[in-house]
Amino acid sequence: AAAAAAAAPVAVPGQPWVWEDSSDAVRAYAVFFLWLALGSWPALQGVGLVDLPYFLGLGVLTVYIGAHRGLTSKSKQQLSVKEGLLAPVLASCSLFGLYLLVKYLPDFSLQTFLDAYFWLLGSLAIYGAARPLLQHVAPGALGQKFLQFQPPEGMLLDEAGNNVSMVQLAPSDLAAAALAVGLASAELLSHHTSFTLNNMVACLVATEILALVGLRSFRTAALLLVGLLAYDVFWVFGSPAVVGDNVMLTVATSDMVVGPTRLLFPRAPGGIGEAADFPFSLLGLGDIAIPGLLAGLALRYDASRIVNMQARATAAASAINDALAALQPDASAKDMGDAAASAASTAYDKVADRELNQQDRSQGITRAASTSTNSSSSSSSSDVSSTDGGGDSSSNSSSRQEEQRSVPV
Repeated sequence: AAAAAAAAPVAVPGQPWVWEDSSDAVRAYAVFFLWLALGSWPALQGVGLVDLPYFLGLGVLTVYIGAHRGLTSKSKQQLSVKEGLLAPVLASCSLFGLYLLVKYLPDFSLQTFLDAYFWLLGSLAIYGAARPLLQHVAPGALGQKFLQFQPPEGMLLDEAGNNVSMVQLAPSDLAAAALAVGLASAELLSHHTSFTLNNMVACLVATEILALVGLRSFRTAALLLVGLLAYDVFWVFGSPAVVGDNVMLTVATSDMVVGPTRLLFPRAPGGIGEAADFPFSLLGLGDIAIPGLLAGLALRYDASRIVNMQARATAAASAINDALAALQPDASAKDMGDAAASAASTAYDKVADRELNQQDRSQGITRAASTSTNSSSSSSSSDVSSTDGGGDSSSNSSSRQEEQRSVPV
């Protein structure tokens, strides 16, 4: 519930609230980059078991950022129960296919294609994180969108599928694009051996996944996690007895598929185990992204039920002040009471409707008919409260809160 409170801030009228524009996002990304920098400190790299808190910190920060970004993502893909059941099967087919390539076609190389793919993916992920941050911290007009250009017909489409005829950019957007291309290129030129750059790109890619993909229900989450637990157990511990080799470890430590698909940390001297000669301790990106889907679902569940009474009360108080200030000096007590009640009811309902729309976005729900009905009810409630003292407004707000609590998850 405490984490869901971050989803409660009310947007500027006409502009939906987006977590990336908040100061919480700036703090989260600042801690993330400080943690990456701390891991690159040479004095820590020879200490035994330091990789565990390093991986844990990056995992927690990645899930936190990705889950909060997913709260207001407009293009979130919701995974159904069927897709949750198929995920372990498809993952097993992909993993075993890669194992066969590594085992029987060791000279076969996809690295050029993979390098281009990971460079593009990394550039987009870094830009997605850097753009709102730079807009938030850029001084003066550097964060304002005053640059315009007209893209070729059909090149860009909005979320409704309509052609975008004009694009507005801020100077900070161009700086974010340059930063994204530069960092992705640096990671590529290092041949994925710079573990700090690799981990940065991998974690930001994971946040993009969590922002764009979600689970439709807790039933889907349970089936997916149980299925992937069986997937991990079999391919790590069962495959040596069935196949004669540890399939997961062979693929993870091979040179055939190299890229930001795992988190790395220099292995301390004197390591033991099956991969003791591999220079890095590693954590698969799926071990962060998959539990992150459950965390994102839980956060959306909390956000769909939170009611920001402080924002509603503040809006009502401001509306009362404005309504009383607009009255004539000789207005009667009844006129002042009616004006205050009507203004407070209207302001309260506007904030409630805005919260409901925000919660619907976090669930991927379209509620056009319900929204228009609520708007009509709000208007009707305001008219009644002008004559009856606002009793119907309370009933209308209660019914709206009940509707909020029945949002399917």
